[in-house]
Amino acid sequence: MTRISSFGQSSLLLQNTMRNQERLFTVQQQISTGKKANDFQSLGPDIQQALSARQARSSVESFRSTVQNVQRSVDVYDAQLTSIVDAARELQSTLVSTVGQGDAQGFTPFIEQTFGLVSSALNTKLNGSYIFGGAKTDQSPLTVTNLSDLVPLVSPQDAFANDGAKKQALVAEGVTLEFGQVADDVALELMASFKRIAEFNAGPDGSLDGQLTAAQEDFLIREMAQIDQAVDQAQSAQTRNGLVAGRLATVDEQHADAEVFFEQFVSDVEDVNLAEAITRLNQDQVALEASFQAIGTLSRLSLLNFL
Repeated sequence: MTRISSFGQSSLLLQNTMRNQERLFTVQQQISTGKKANDFQSLGPDIQQALSARQARSSVESFRSTVQNVQRSVDVYDAQLTSIVDAARELQSTLVSTVGQGDAQGFTPFIEQTFGLVSSALNTKLNGSYIFGGAKTDQSPLTVTNLSDLVPLVSPQDAFANDGAKKQALVAEGVTLEFGQVADDVALELMASFKRIAEFNAGPDGSLDGQLTAAQEDFLIREMAQIDQAVDQAQSAQTRNGLVAGRLATVDEQHADAEVFFEQFVSDVEDVNLAEAITRLNQDQVALEASFQAIGTLSRLSLLNFL
């Protein structure tokens, strides 16, 4: 005798329907969030790759933030070093023209103004810290405020309060970049020139104003021979800063490329392909509807249909 049972069929259909519902819910969630899973555990074997990629991406982002902060400091250095170099060159040019004309009219006020520009540049602050002070960020690296303050000093080095600790930053894995500048490395020779001029002005053959005397002309000619050292020192500092800016740009470009790579890597591991997900959604909806129809058909079956 053939036995007809609907219980087993009903159970199987219900299980299939529940699986279809679960798949449909999952794909709906993936489409709404854009992610393959809501937690790392659900990624299965890809979990380690996802965590490693996220850590690498976070490290690169941290380095890029450091590079950007250093770049801001380097930009400030560049502006102030440019001002100092321009002042040194202008002093050099003025010495030449003064000797050439034999007239120092306005020379002393010019020197005082130039000293003020250099002093202001060397005592520049960024975020409340003196940028040319080395580790002494809370103290003015140039301690003199007027040209006459240089006269009693034993040497021009005494005008500086900075130390030799130049700022550094870890800009990439295993790459420490020195980017700091200190005042005496930039303008010691320039301050020496200012001191000599101030001392001469305060001496018996000063002051430098009007037609040059023989003693004044001899002094300015000697100073012309020494001012080149001040210009070279300031320009060297500017060149070093420019090289640092170039290295920062290169490192940042490398970090940017790495960031894009890891971003894509993380996306490949964690993000769902929306086109595929939508296709699966349509398929799962059809399968679920078919399951409901099958259950409905089965519920209406009776032995009377076969008698």
